[in-house]
Parts: sequence; C-alpha cells; structure tokens
Amino acid sequence: MQEKCDAGLATDGDADRIGAVAEDGTFVDSHKIFCVLLRWLLDRKKWPGEVVRAFNTTRMLDRIAAKHGRKLHETSIGFKYIADLMMEREILIGGEESGGIGYSRFLPERDGVLNCLLLANVMAEEGKPLGRLVADLQRQFGPHYYGRRDLHISDDVKRSAIQRAQAESTKTLGRYRVLKKEHLDGVKFFLDAPTNGNGAEAWILFRASGTEPLLRLYSEASSPELVTEILAASELFVKNG
Repeated sequence: MQEKCDAGLATDGDADRIGAVAEDGTFVDSHKIFCVLLRWLLDRKKWPGEVVRAFNTTRMLDRIAAKHGRKLHETSIGFKYIADLMMEREILIGGEESGGIGYSRFLPERDGVLNCLLLANVMAEEGKPLGRLVADLQRQFGPHYYGRRDLHISDDVKRSAIQRAQAESTKTLGRYRVLKKEHLDGVKFFLDAPTNGNGAEAWILFRASGTEPLLRLYSEASSPELVTEILAASELFVKNG
C-alpha cells in the first residue's frame, strides 16, 4: 500500500507455485488466483480447452467454466493427476489448492513464474489492481470464501475420524445437515448452510495424510464467518469422537 502497488506476487523456492497479496496487502489465496486467470483466458483470450481442478479447490471454477460452456474435470489431490489429463486431452488450465497451476499449451507442469507474469498481464489488460479483480469475481459468481486447518493428531484419532465421516449414520456436522458426501479423495460433506443469495454451497473435506499423523480440513462457504464455524465444528468432530 505504501508503494502504491497493484499487487504483490511471489513464488515458492523452486518457483512452481504462486502466492499473492492485493493492493492493500491482504492475502489472495490460490483459488482466487486460479479463478482470475481462468476468467481472463475465457473472456479475453478465448483459448480452447477444458478445465481441471483438484478435489479440494474452489467450486467457483465450476461456475466460470459452465458460463462459457467448458467441460470441467475434478481429480484427486496432487498435480500428477492434473498432468495426466493434460497429456490425454486439450486442457486450457489445471490447478491445485497449493498454488500450482499449469497450461497444456505450455507444458503439463506447474510454473509459478509464468503465473506471476500472466496475473500481471491480466491486471494490465483489465486496468485493475488484483483486489478489484477478486471483488469482480465475487460479484459475478457469488461470494466464495475458503479456509484450511491442519490437525496434528495420532493415527488412531485420524483413522477414527475418517471412519465416522464415512459412516452412513453421520448425517450432521455442527448445526448443519449433511446433504451428500463425496469420496474421490478423502470424505467431503456438502452442508445445508446458508448461501447468502448466490454464494458458495458450503462443503468440508476431511483428508488424512498417508505418511504423517496429520488430518487436513478444507472448507468453502459463502462467508468467512461460516468457513470458520464449519472448520471449528469439523475439528470438534475429529477430536471428540
């Protein structure tokens, strides 16, 4: 803000993932970066191809792809699954929750430097700083907010939580009913929480690490407060079973 920048862009150490802050210094998560890039590619560039996202990414991508009549694929978590599709089909863009985004017309791999350059190009062509681009998305496709918690717990607690999440008898989480469950990679609950008009359908994903005493919770909903509530209820579900 002091330097009057339109955004702050960075990569991780090996430059395959992107991170960003808006013009006021607030964090812009990888989901919104993915959405900004996708909308620009479809609205401005009109590049051909389908869209791929990992199981734990925002469903705002589904709305953007549907608006433009593009097929969207959902894969297990890990860029290798996205890359496999890129080598089999014409994929416009594919991405994951951790900031890895790639393009078939470039190469079937993540590239943080390329994504920084493309995001700067979006801001230049649109004449808007990053925060305004994100606000435009929230207005057009409904409010979507995201959160994650990593629970360092014993393997016994981890296994018990996943078993209870999978069980047919588990029909509520906190004060919300579970509308349906998906099991592509972990266990995802869709909840009857408020959408605040046309906002995100609330969901929570329980995913256990296969190598560590760790269980990750991912959630999306129509307000930051709702995301926080769902993550807190999920943590109680895991630890108080």
